Amino acid sequence: MGGVSLSHLSDIATQETNTPGVTTPILSVYPENGTDLQLRNYAAHGDEAGFALYLKLRDSNGDPLPTDTSLVLRVERPTDDTPIAVSVKVDNIAAWNQTPVGDQSNEENVDAVKIELQGSEINIGQNDVLTFDVVSSAKIDWGKSELYTHRPAVQEN
Repeated sequence: MGGVSLSHLSDIATQETNTPGVTTPILSVYPENGTDLQLRNYAAHGDEAGFALYLKLRDSNGDPLPTDTSLVLRVERPTDDTPIAVSVKVDNIAAWNQTPVGDQSNEENVDAVKIELQGSEINIGQNDVLTFDVVSSAKIDWGKSELYTHRPAVQEN
């Protein structure tokens, strides 16, 4: 099954620095003109449905962001006054902090690094913005951090 590689290094993604203690984006994704993105609660392996997210979020000292950092995916559409949550909010990132990025996609680890979407699929239009939002007491340093999605779970239409 094909898919689109979506990461902190993607051409359609903008890395951002969060404001400690406030829900703010760390990554914003802008679909290319003429294309839509579809996120699916899908992973090629593991037992649970969910959107597999492989990440290691670190601060300027290279330390992992605190375990109690929360994470939610939101979409901002031109017709909305505020961004809408499109995933269940993860209240801590312990599973990601405890597992190296290269091992997060392994069969025994992948279910722990899935985030549940609000529906079987989420469509992001060419005028929409997908954001990966956190609340953390520390600021992310993208020079020391990584974020990737499971390729088959992101389709470009």
